Amino acid sequence: MRTQPTLFNRAAIIGCMVVMTTIGLLLSTYGLAIPSFKAQFGISDAVAGGGLAMQSAGAVVGVLAAPFALKPFGNRMTMMVSIVLLGGGGLALAFAFSWPMVLISATIAGLGLGGVDMLITQLLIIGAGVRGPALVNVAHGFFGVGTVISPGILAVIGTERYWIIFAAVGVANAFAFFTMRGLAPRPTPVDAPSAEDTKSPIASRSRWYVGAAVVFGFIVLYVSHFGVQSGIGTWEPTFLADLDFSASAAAWATSGYWFAMVIGRFGAAALTRFISIPTLVVVSCLGMAGSLVWAMTHAPSAVWAFMVCGLFIGPIFPNGLTWLARSGHAHGHRFSYVVAASMVGQAFAPWLIGVVIEHQGSEVMPLTLLLVAVGAVVASIGLAIGLRRRASGASSE
Repeated sequence: MRTQPTLFNRAAIIGCMVVMTTIGLLLSTYGLAIPSFKAQFGISDAVAGGGLAMQSAGAVVGVLAAPFALKPFGNRMTMMVSIVLLGGGGLALAFAFSWPMVLISATIAGLGLGGVDMLITQLLIIGAGVRGPALVNVAHGFFGVGTVISPGILAVIGTERYWIIFAAVGVANAFAFFTMRGLAPRPTPVDAPSAEDTKSPIASRSRWYVGAAVVFGFIVLYVSHFGVQSGIGTWEPTFLADLDFSASAAAWATSGYWFAMVIGRFGAAALTRFISIPTLVVVSCLGMAGSLVWAMTHAPSAVWAFMVCGLFIGPIFPNGLTWLARSGHAHGHRFSYVVAASMVGQAFAPWLIGVVIEHQGSEVMPLTLLLVAVGAVVASIGLAIGLRRRASGASSE
């Protein structure tokens, strides 16, 4: 029986959790900083949302570039460079003195964010032994911890001091950089054989379309899921402000949304012992969409609707990736293609919602996100049905 390699020592795993926390800090701080950006640089809602789009575009490039760097440089060096970009971009955001500098800094941070997010997730799946799937849930739970910490702190000290959180991202990544000495350089994820490598050439060619359909399904799932996740995280403060919430109350409410997502992710680790991962993902997508219908009431109860939505959003990403890995289509560069494509939703949703808010008002935000969430529902149900039939067919053969 072939055993999985153990690529991490304890310090490196701790470093991964720190890095994932800083990703949460970075993403959740941007939405709260939008009012300060608008006041400081004289920009509109749509332009402010474009800053997060630049960061997410950088993340897409980072995800796609990381696998190509793995082969010549190995796990450790690729991870360290990504951490430097993430931390350096965070520090630059903290002290940016012009809007173009904000955009450049956000892009640099995004490059590192994409690299570490993809590397940590995939390396834990293939390089942490039997603990891998559980550690993926934990790592993305720590991402959620970061998303809770930032709004909570800024609700106390004031959102105009957003630069403190960005600076903390730089300092924390400096610590994580040195822990990566405990990450083995090889084997890398791109060295892992694909499921089709064990099949005959004729069988592989005849079933190529199945793999393409599965990958496409996960791309749709993640584009939609990230669109909703980042859309709420970025624009909930603006939406609540138009419902006469104070800036502090809106920040606390946004913190509650991210905290609910944390609960969803840590809770999912226990739930997978009782229900299948495909069922968990499908139910989470349905709950996400249903919560957005509730948020369309525009009443103060919309705060609770967004919190429930965060609870359902939590399990989708980490458990969807485990589902993808078990499907046999996550090896080599395919994993990075899915993760990169998923960030399209994260890149364009905040910008799109900003444009809609500018022309139609913030009250249309829940409906816009619901339309995005429908894509995740359809994709998850389609994947569950398709992969189940494929598994049944394989069993029959």
